[in-house]
Amino acid sequence: MEKFGFNHFGGPDVFERFDQPQPTPKDNQVLIKVLAAGLNPYDVALRNGSQDSVRPLPFPIFPGTDVVGEIAELGADVDDYRVGEIVINHRSMGAYSEYVTASTAKILRKPASMSIAEAAGLPSAGITAYNTLMHFTNFKHGDTIAIMGASGAVGSLLVQLSLAAHLNVIAIANSANLDYLRSFGVQEVIAYDQPSDFERLAQTAKIGINLSRDPESTERLNNLVAPGGTFTSTTILPTDDQQRADINYQSVYPRKDYADLTALQDLNELIDQGLLHNTVFKTLPFTLAGIIEGHKLLESHHAPGKIVISH
Repeated sequence: MEKFGFNHFGGPDVFERFDQPQPTPKDNQVLIKVLAAGLNPYDVALRNGSQDSVRPLPFPIFPGTDVVGEIAELGADVDDYRVGEIVINHRSMGAYSEYVTASTAKILRKPASMSIAEAAGLPSAGITAYNTLMHFTNFKHGDTIAIMGASGAVGSLLVQLSLAAHLNVIAIANSANLDYLRSFGVQEVIAYDQPSDFERLAQTAKIGINLSRDPESTERLNNLVAPGGTFTSTTILPTDDQQRADINYQSVYPRKDYADLTALQDLNELIDQGLLHNTVFKTLPFTLAGIIEGHKLLESHHAPGKIVISH
């Protein structure tokens, strides 16, 4: 079968096409014929070697965590799925492949209301957004939450989850993306380059969520958080001398007791209710050229939405 990966670190052109044996599902697994895969910034970190010290892997490396596909075969003891069903799979790697196997604990049926491309872009960004809000904010209905980097893949889902949880959202993004955020129903949007809005809303947010790696943006978000509030980051925190004694600072980190399936089930329910939408920026062919182009786009400042490769 066809699989895409690389034998050394570098730019997008390091990708190669490999011929690999088709996997066989074990007990409680299914074989999935991949229809589409979502591309993520983590895939870039694997490819350029910046994750090597944290997660050393033998070559060849096959990236990809987000899959939508059709069940092609059932392993022993699988009685809750059938061949032909379309499922979402969140995995540790290997999504850039013609076929993958997955445990039934790592899959769920694709919502009928989502396209295959939309569903392929959901798992990693959706799970990150869900876990950040549900496990790292201690929010209450009516709280004000300020989200830095709100127009990105994680940010836009976090905005919608916050609105569904009846939070007052301050969405912060590039000025070109403010109308995109307003389309979700956000009343208060701020552009990075409008310092007057930061001053107007200073210390008004109970919760600040940082999705940006820009130190200046991080500092500005810090000034929006009210005394007694929480500053939660998936990226960087304010420096020690910027941190305030009246704010609780914490970093988002993965935990095994935060089940992917729980997050995806709740996300799917919101999707079916029309409360959550996943934007796709571009769908590319599931080919070597498509993957290379997708990785080039990942490293550009493209318009909001996910990049997906699809058959």
